[in-house]
Amino acid sequence: MNDELMYGKISSESVREATGRPWAEWLQVLDDAGAADWSHKEIVAHLKREHPDVSAWWRQSLTVGYEQARGKRAVGETADAGFQVGVQRSVALTPKEAWELITSRPELWLGEGASVAFDQGARYDVPPEGGDPGASGEIRVVKPGDRLRLTWQPQDWPAPATLQLTLEESSSGKTAITVHMEKLPDADAREAMRERWRQALERIAAATS
Repeated sequence: MNDELMYGKISSESVREATGRPWAEWLQVLDDAGAADWSHKEIVAHLKREHPDVSAWWRQSLTVGYEQARGKRAVGETADAGFQVGVQRSVALTPKEAWELITSRPELWLGEGASVAFDQGARYDVPPEGGDPGASGEIRVVKPGDRLRLTWQPQDWPAPATLQLTLEESSSGKTAITVHMEKLPDADAREAMRERWRQALERIAAATS
């Protein structure tokens, strides 16, 4: 059994400890029940009905894991948020200092030439550069020192994704900057965004040295 196929890369041992069965047994249980032809909601409902001892969180995780293992869902795809990805990097700044850096120098993470005012409802644009199609979007949530949420839509995407950047101070005094995206159009976009935001966080970290 390849646990890399499972949602969140949850190990078989973790599944056994939480639910009493490893992944292989759950896949067989659901296959025997006919889940290969069911929708996500139908699988969750079956688990709730037939395995009431399994918590709601684990019912969702088992369902997504089953869908990935049986080719019904790609890794990184969820039922309600499409494809999603997250990247994190710690920097030697306080959350207040990190906030000042990312809002005063948006080109570090949004891209060169980014035009943006970090006010709720404001629109922004990132011009194309070096083969990158550029992007545009709207600022949705602004919580200084804590988080930014915005839409992100490159010119060749059919609909905008949701981008959230959060700041969290660690016990070591550093700040973990996390970029999380959801509603990505496909698996290729997921991998492209993983690399894009990894590089963006590296630029932010480099700017602190």
